[in-house]
Amino acid sequence: MRMTIKVDMDKTSRMLQRISSRDIPYALARGVSMAARETRDKLKQDIPGIFKHAGPFTRNAISFTYATKQNQTATVFVKDQQAKYLKFEEYGGTRTPQDNTMNPNAKALVIGSPSARRNASGALPKGYVRSLAQKAMDDLKKSKRKNRNIIVKLPESRRGPGGFFQRNVQANSLVRLISFIHHATYKPKFGFFKRTSDFLDRNLNPILQKTIDSILEKGK
Repeated sequence: MRMTIKVDMDKTSRMLQRISSRDIPYALARGVSMAARETRDKLKQDIPGIFKHAGPFTRNAISFTYATKQNQTATVFVKDQQAKYLKFEEYGGTRTPQDNTMNPNAKALVIGSPSARRNASGALPKGYVRSLAQKAMDDLKKSKRKNRNIIVKLPESRRGPGGFFQRNVQANSLVRLISFIHHATYKPKFGFFKRTSDFLDRNLNPILQKTIDSILEKGK
């Protein structure tokens, strides 16, 4: 996902007439680069409100390229690794284990339940699933002990997908922590292109004007 920022010459011609021809490429490059950076910053601010449990990796998904005097074009884009899963949030579709950016050999998608432990960003902590697997193995060896909460791993059944559960032995209750699913279906939610276009429609020309005014001020 990427959005190219170009200058509408009809809208900016009057502004450009106020500066010398040798300053025009620099002014445009600087203004377009500033617009790209501010668009990146706006999207970065929006992401926590779009995705409830967005971690640092997702919050830093947006980047941009600078324009130059030789090429007055900048680009705002989603980084390659994050684009592998955010494309489903932009376009919708079905995600499978093969789309796992951290583990391409994954056999299932890992989904945390409301009862799962979360870090400060609202995401599953690093190594959480591995720690559950280890505790399930340890608890299995101590299965004769009563009156305690244990972690168990159960396979897929008619009641739902397989995963890790917390079991209260005394109450014989089971609370799901992690689900392993074969696929997840998404509806468009991100709005990368619309948010980018809307922001630039409102701000590109004012940013260019600010850049040109700055150059004129320095030239006095």
